[in-house]
Amino acid sequence: MNAPRLAALAALALAVGLAAWAEDEKPKGPSDKVKAWMGGDRPVGIIAGVTRVECFRVNPEKPREAMGKECGGYPIISTGKEQKREFGLKIAAIVFDEKTYDWEKAKKCEFAPGVGFRLWRDKDWVDVVLCFSCDEFEISTIPPGEKERKSAHEDFDASRAALVKLCKEAFPEDKEILGLKDKREDK
Repeated sequence: MNAPRLAALAALALAVGLAAWAEDEKPKGPSDKVKAWMGGDRPVGIIAGVTRVECFRVNPEKPREAMGKECGGYPIISTGKEQKREFGLKIAAIVFDEKTYDWEKAKKCEFAPGVGFRLWRDKDWVDVVLCFSCDEFEISTIPPGEKERKSAHEDFDASRAALVKLCKEAFPEDKEILGLKDKREDK
């Protein structure tokens, strides 16, 4: 077999392999329980079809009145590097996985997020804000034509390490984020 033909076959094999890998990387849809918790088809569709992710450090104190730049209703204090679809698919895999959630417990800590991700699908978005002091997150959005934010709040203890890794990827120079541990110190 001549070299150009061999190169073409190798390129074709690589393309087929990458296409199969990309198909495997798509997040599995959430269970009915997770879908209902998230608010139904709209937020699930946005997260499943994520095209890009904005990354923010947020002030953990939510103001009473609406303000300018925010994520999940929390003021943005700094912005990380915007991430591509692949990053968003990692978030989707976590929030769609029923094993992420601890439906049976309620924590007595005050939700104080420090990181926010805005997942975009075209012109629509869902915010995911993370609190690492109590391993809880809130997923929220404002549906088109509405003024009130719809949100869902739950524990993510089982997925803390994966979320810490994503935060470190989004904020590679943030000393506080780089200091996050895979497990909470008080556990």
